[in-house]
Amino acid sequence: MTTTLEIHDLSIGYSKRAPLFKQINARLNGQKVTGLLGPNGIGKSTLLKTLAGLMPPLKGSIQPAVTGKTDNLCAFVPSQPPRAAHFSVRDTVSTGRYRYTNWLGIEDQEGKHMVSEAMELTGISHLADRNSAGLSDGEFQRVAIARALIQDTPLILLDEPTAFLDIANKRAMGLLLRKLAAEENKGILFSTHDLSLAMEHCDLFWIMTPDGVLHQGTPAEMEQNGTLKRLL
Repeated sequence: MTTTLEIHDLSIGYSKRAPLFKQINARLNGQKVTGLLGPNGIGKSTLLKTLAGLMPPLKGSIQPAVTGKTDNLCAFVPSQPPRAAHFSVRDTVSTGRYRYTNWLGIEDQEGKHMVSEAMELTGISHLADRNSAGLSDGEFQRVAIARALIQDTPLILLDEPTAFLDIANKRAMGLLLRKLAAEENKGILFSTHDLSLAMEHCDLFWIMTPDGVLHQGTPAEMEQNGTLKRLL
């Protein structure tokens, strides 16, 4: 098991006087799917945004534990990814490569190949020329994940990726996340309120409880020590 991210004494929120959650100490592992669980309003989305660098930590540190470049560590997929009205699926996925384009905004052949591979991996190649604004929630969530995938980061963070999906699409999304972790060597951290989905597809749990503790362990360990009961 490879540790990709180490978190020390992290406090998150909007005000140092009243952080949403504090003293978070955790390790995020590569090639594993980790489910982030907890009641509404406890700070799951805020934690994901802080780890992704979209919000500054109020206190503590987030240390990459990988070799090589550390300025492109996480790709983030929000709960409702924004849609551009006149972008095709291929164009939408390609926006994930913006940092790799030349000064004219033109991608090289390698980048175009990566876009095609990401669409194939996420099962959306047949939608390549469709207007992204007209896709279903399940289809567009796959587009958003493909866009995150081509950013070529060791970690992908997702905020409620199955919130608006039906049962069949929820299971398909869980299988896709496991595939990305196993076959693409990605560390996956996603928040969810769907305990059944998390039990089926997650290797590890992070559980945020109202007493201010972030519990970590396998689903079996969380069930045995009674932590899961606190979510019911």
